[in-house]
Amino acid sequence: MRVGRIPYLNCEPFFHRLAGVELMDLIPRRLGVAMETGELDAGPLSLMDYLRLESRLVPLPYGIGCPTDARSVLLFSDRPLAELGGARVGITGETSTSVELLRVLLALRYEVEPAAWVGPEEPSDAVLLIGDRAIRRLTGGPPARRIVDLGLEWREWTGLPFVFARWAVASRVPAGERRAFEAALDLALERGLAALAEIAAVRRDLGWTAGQVESYLHNFAFRLGPDEEKGAAEFVRLRGLIGPSPC
Repeated sequence: MRVGRIPYLNCEPFFHRLAGVELMDLIPRRLGVAMETGELDAGPLSLMDYLRLESRLVPLPYGIGCPTDARSVLLFSDRPLAELGGARVGITGETSTSVELLRVLLALRYEVEPAAWVGPEEPSDAVLLIGDRAIRRLTGGPPARRIVDLGLEWREWTGLPFVFARWAVASRVPAGERRAFEAALDLALERGLAALAEIAAVRRDLGWTAGQVESYLHNFAFRLGPDEEKGAAEFVRLRGLIGPSPC
């Protein structure tokens, strides 16, 4: 099995003890492309990529669910969200899911529309970063007047968790191989969750203490349950109200 691995801290529990597969390190957007072209057999797809490719995938009950704050999907802003109408907003190029979540929040919760969506390195009034890059900015700067956690924004607005990624296997993979991989992934996750202190001890590259890393990893739902399914369905419904992305 060729399996995509997102090299972010929040995916570590899946991969810390996963064996018997060929791993390819890819950012979420590139992982989605690799699944689409057949370069990969399985992986934790960004939710937007999962939805785009859903007819060609078999979902697994695992992912990156966010019951409260995400801590690594952050908008660094000079203004409150409600005042970003007419603003220039920089957006990560690593995934479309967090960008679409921001679009939903701005359009439907705050009823504002930015004047322009730009790259994360361009001059802007706010910039959206995800994953390890967001954590590094949080811990090492540059500072921002406001730091908005999009996972927490979503929870406060809808009362539901947000699902940033979902595991899936390509439907062309034989059923027996899919079942064997799911069993291996479940075992790897169980062992990874039991080894969070070990993961935290070696992942000190982001500016957090070992205790902060462990707390961060405890914060996610890696097995997706009914609440996560409701959150994902609500996101799909709300996104349908705002039309195609101009980003």
